[in-house]
Amino acid sequence: MRLLKGLPVAIGLGALIALATAGCATRKFVRQGIEPVNRRVEEVNKKADQTNQALAKLEEDTQRGISRADERALTADGKADDAARAARQADVKAGEAAQLAQNAQQLASQNQSKLGDVERMVENLDKYKLVSAEDILFGFNKSQLGPEGKAKLDQIIEGAAGRNRAVLEVEGFTDKSGPREYNLTLSRRRADAVTRYLVGRNVPLRSIHTLGLGSEQPVTENTGASRAELRKQMRRVVVRVYATEAGPAATTARLEANPRQ
Repeated sequence: MRLLKGLPVAIGLGALIALATAGCATRKFVRQGIEPVNRRVEEVNKKADQTNQALAKLEEDTQRGISRADERALTADGKADDAARAARQADVKAGEAAQLAQNAQQLASQNQSKLGDVERMVENLDKYKLVSAEDILFGFNKSQLGPEGKAKLDQIIEGAAGRNRAVLEVEGFTDKSGPREYNLTLSRRRADAVTRYLVGRNVPLRSIHTLGLGSEQPVTENTGASRAELRKQMRRVVVRVYATEAGPAATTARLEANPRQ
């Protein structure tokens, strides 16, 4: 009876020991089954991370490539604009060069024509002869023409009107009074007054040569004249008329007298 009474306890203890032993084995089995799965999951996660990093780098490279392409496109657009501006400037310069060439050709033609005129003038230089010479007198320290001087100039214009290619020399003088520089200025004013009168009577300015000489070339002293008379003769403008000898007066080269108003 004692043995029977202790048997359930022994069986219970054995069952507990068996269960405990079986539980340890189950956990070990479970661990052994889960570990490969965990390792596989870790490998998958690692590869996923690598894939994400690769995708991120690819996206970064792609964006960098796009930026470079945009930059190159902008640079190309800028160069295209520069080329267009350069082309427009080249067109403008080409037009200016063409205009300059045309102007140069016109000037060359004009110069050739003028050269022919100069050559003809040079050929006629030796043919010019003195036709007349008149003195136009002025008052002391004066440069205004008086009635007598204007009358003489009218006679000079009338005499030169029928001459071939007449040229007038107008030289102003003063007496020996006053400083040299002042006398030169006064003599120029006297010569200019005569020139203005001639031009006012339609004598071409190109046919007049004007010069003020001050007292550098006074009249030849006359021992029979008084000092006051000599000074009066010094205060003058000499008008000399030159003309060519050959041929009749050309219509375009004549001096046309204008009747006195």
